[in-house]
Amino acid sequence: MVLRVYLPVIWADQNIPYWLPTLPDIGHNLLPYCTYFQINNHYISIAFILVIIRYIFQRDIRLIVFRRWFFLQAVICNTIAVGSPSIEAFYIMFFIHTTCGDVLFSVHTITCMTQKIVSSGSSWFYPKLDSTGDPLSFYITTLLVWIFTIIGYLFIIATRFHYTVDVFLGFLLANLTWQIYHYYMTATVENKKRKLSKKSDESTQKKKKVHFSFDQSKNEIPKKMDFDTLSSSLKSRASEKLAQVAVAKRQARDKTDPTILSNVKLIKKQLKSKQKQMEHKKKKKHINIVQDKENTTFRQRLKERQKLRRGVLYDMADKSKKIWEILRRDETTNEVRVKLCGELMKLIEGNVKFLSMAHDTTRVLECLIQFGNEQQKNYIFEQVQKDLPTMSKSLYAHHVVMKFLNYGTDNQKSLIKKSLYGHVCKLARHSIGCRVLEYCYNDLCNSAERFQLVQEFYGREYAVLKTTDVKNIEELLATKAATGQRANVLEYMQENLMACIQKDLLSTSIVHRAMHEYIRNADEKGRTELVDAVKEKLIKMVHSRDGARVAIYCLWFGTNKDRKALIKSLKSFVVKIAKEEQGYPILWAIFDIVDDTKLVSKIILQELMSNFDDIISDSHGKKVLMYLIAPRNTKHLQYDLVQLMKTSDALNTSKKDSEIRQRELFEYCKSYFLEYFTSNTLATLKDGFQGFMMTEMIERLSPEDNLSSFYTSISTLLDNATVEPQAETNLIENQITHNVLRHLIIADGKRQKKQKHNQTLVSTLLSTISPDTLRTWILCNRGCFIFVMMLEHGQSDECKQIRSLLVPSAMDTLKRQSFAGAKVLVEKLLSSS
Repeated sequence: MVLRVYLPVIWADQNIPYWLPTLPDIGHNLLPYCTYFQINNHYISIAFILVIIRYIFQRDIRLIVFRRWFFLQAVICNTIAVGSPSIEAFYIMFFIHTTCGDVLFSVHTITCMTQKIVSSGSSWFYPKLDSTGDPLSFYITTLLVWIFTIIGYLFIIATRFHYTVDVFLGFLLANLTWQIYHYYMTATVENKKRKLSKKSDESTQKKKKVHFSFDQSKNEIPKKMDFDTLSSSLKSRASEKLAQVAVAKRQARDKTDPTILSNVKLIKKQLKSKQKQMEHKKKKKHINIVQDKENTTFRQRLKERQKLRRGVLYDMADKSKKIWEILRRDETTNEVRVKLCGELMKLIEGNVKFLSMAHDTTRVLECLIQFGNEQQKNYIFEQVQKDLPTMSKSLYAHHVVMKFLNYGTDNQKSLIKKSLYGHVCKLARHSIGCRVLEYCYNDLCNSAERFQLVQEFYGREYAVLKTTDVKNIEELLATKAATGQRANVLEYMQENLMACIQKDLLSTSIVHRAMHEYIRNADEKGRTELVDAVKEKLIKMVHSRDGARVAIYCLWFGTNKDRKALIKSLKSFVVKIAKEEQGYPILWAIFDIVDDTKLVSKIILQELMSNFDDIISDSHGKKVLMYLIAPRNTKHLQYDLVQLMKTSDALNTSKKDSEIRQRELFEYCKSYFLEYFTSNTLATLKDGFQGFMMTEMIERLSPEDNLSSFYTSISTLLDNATVEPQAETNLIENQITHNVLRHLIIADGKRQKKQKHNQTLVSTLLSTISPDTLRTWILCNRGCFIFVMMLEHGQSDECKQIRSLLVPSAMDTLKRQSFAGAKVLVEKLLSSS
């Protein structure tokens, strides 16, 4: 189309005599002459690019805008050049040649005006407004586009590219064409809409088979009706239609026409559905209330909604909350509370279940259960007893059940426990119900009652009939194996446990026990599936004994990939696990079973060593550190836990030798131990466990490790010690310090026997502590025994130095002493001499 427009104009341009002078023009006289006429083409190109940028990202309208723009541009624009028409037309289209023909209107003006209309619409110096009075486009944008367009017009006139009248006619022609095009498109769309609506009306009229008419006056003006008036009007119309249906039924009995019967059934069904809709709307009436939000607060609107929702019970709930506000205060006396509880009982009588289901009124019942007498508690309990399982799963009502478990009578607590029978698995899988189940199982039930609750994980039959013949899962599985039902029990357990894992409800002790029993007795396939499902969620289970055992079993039976995922899930929780009473054995299992010591050092040991002071001062955390120094040492660690760790030796799931693994872990953390013991020598000597940790560390250190600073800190501390009774600095007579020193001397002697080294603890003590201070040690029993240990485990030159220190100057003093240490030391000195 563009080519067809360009060709005739190019032919006309070739026959124009260019030597003729221009006509007089007002615009040429007013504006200065600009010789660079190519500015017009550049200006149009800039406008073209701006239009493209504006609409290219608007996916909803860009195709429509570009289609209309290109259409109008091809219809009304004329561009011309010198040369062959067929060739020059393409040159003009691709901006290779640019000129304009001798036509009545300016093509550059039309092009510029078309781009302006596309950019900001056909509005003038004011923006268009919508039905609400808001501007459809930003005023400044429209103004800037107009300024840009007018400057283009001035450039066209200043370069003598066109006469002023050509520019004016081009401006009018562009606007007129745009208006005609839009009028045509609007009229076409309206005609299509009218035809479609007419067809839809005809189709709906054909589908209607039964019509009911109501007598209405044509001149009657419709009145505004409120909700109640509208409801009564619709009910009256429905009753009239029902009457007509009854007449149609009677006619149908006389004439058995199947079409009439089907129409009657259809109408009756429609009427019933409309009645249900009206009832539903009436119940939800408070939702559709139009409130003045500007003149009312949120509290006021909430109060109005509560009035409509609660109806006649609103006043009762409001009064009970006011009493509760006084009853719950700490300064309220017991006499006032008794009086207020009596008033509350009169108000809530018969509405206990209603009050328990709301977020505000349930607190009234909780307070009444806490401060009420036994008779009042019994009344509330009787009202809710039948609904205890349902209330246990309610967001607000479960607090009432929890209050009964805390402040109820023994009989009420036992009835609540029995009410959970048959609902244990459902409560365990419920985010609210598991709270009630956990409190009941963990804090109130004894061992037998707990086993009765956990039995429901073994099979559906145990929800009704509890067995008392067995005491644990192993005995139950043994009896089931005889009848071939062992696999059924484990399959049912896996089904319930997987549901809890998927819902991420792993914080209850009863689920931990059931999972521990399952993983302990399941086959290899069942264990693999459980480990794969729970390996990244074990952090929620380490606080209980059974949960920690599940984590240990997952480490034992999992693959290397599973262990890696499990260890990564513990990141940032290692310190907390090390301080848990039931959680720290998990770290033992990691040290025992995981071959990737670099991963363990990076995630586990790095976090432990960065909090070394906090860990070693904790009663459970220091056992983790002791396991790194002396693994499976029953002298310092719990015997049954060490035996549990030894059971993993039979699994053969670890390829690396245990001694190599332990040595690599110890090499990573030994510098932290030495640094702590050197800087906290006094605290270490007075803490027996830390002192034994120090002795075990000395035995494991290699001869290349330098202990001089550590031995010097001990000697300096003992040099300042005294043997005066009841003195804080009397470290020699302190029982714990004495035992630690004895074991340090023994450990240093064993290390010396393995491979000799220059500096020992005995030599450091003899060289650092003054002789006078050393001689004061013989004045106390434990000081003499330290000398005995030094003579027994020291080197020959060290023993000679001790004899020269005590013999003969201190022999008389030793012989005068009556305690056993002096006698043993004298015998040692005489025998060695």
